[in-house]
Amino acid sequence: MNNRTRELTMIALFPALMGATAGISIPLFNLPPITLQTFFVFLAGLTLGPKKGALSMIIYLIIGAIGIPVFSGFRGGLEILTGFSGGFLVGFVFAAFFVGFMKTVKILNNNILSNFTILLGANLIIYMFGAAYIAFLTSTSIWPTLSGLSIYLIGDLLKITTTLYVYVRIRSAFTYEWA
Repeated sequence: MNNRTRELTMIALFPALMGATAGISIPLFNLPPITLQTFFVFLAGLTLGPKKGALSMIIYLIIGAIGIPVFSGFRGGLEILTGFSGGFLVGFVFAAFFVGFMKTVKILNNNILSNFTILLGANLIIYMFGAAYIAFLTSTSIWPTLSGLSIYLIGDLLKITTTLYVYVRIRSAFTYEWA
C-alpha cells in the first residue's frame, strides 16, 4: 500500500471506529453520556500526529453534523453539536491536535508517565471546551460547570490507561512517524 493510501485510510479509520462504537454509552441525565470516543481521540493524536489527527476529528464532526448517526447513542445531526455535547465534540479536534503535537516534542514523550500526562492534558482540553459551552448555553459560570464534570474523571483515567496500553502495542505499525 502506498503512503498516500495508507494516510487516507488511517485518517478515515478513527471516525469509522468512533461511529461504530457510538452505541456504547452510559447516559448521565442532562449531561453528555460516557462514551469510548475520547479513547479514539487520544489514539488518533498518538498515531496520526497533530494535523492528520485533528483532520480525522473534523471529518467525524462533519459526518455527524450531516445526520449520519456517529455520535453517542447512534445519534446524528446539527442539533447534537448545538446541544450540551457540542463543546466536548469540538474539543476532540483540539485534543487530537494537542496530543499529536506533544508527541512531536521528543523530550516529552520518552516514557509512559509523560505520555499519560499528555493525555491528561488533552482530556482537560476536552473538559474545558465542554464546560465552556455548557456554561454558555445555561448562562452560568464555567467553574461550577467544570467541577460538575468530575463524574467523568474515573472513566477518563481508565480510557487514558487503556489508550496507552493499546498504543504501546501498536505504535511500531501505526504511527505518524512513517508519514
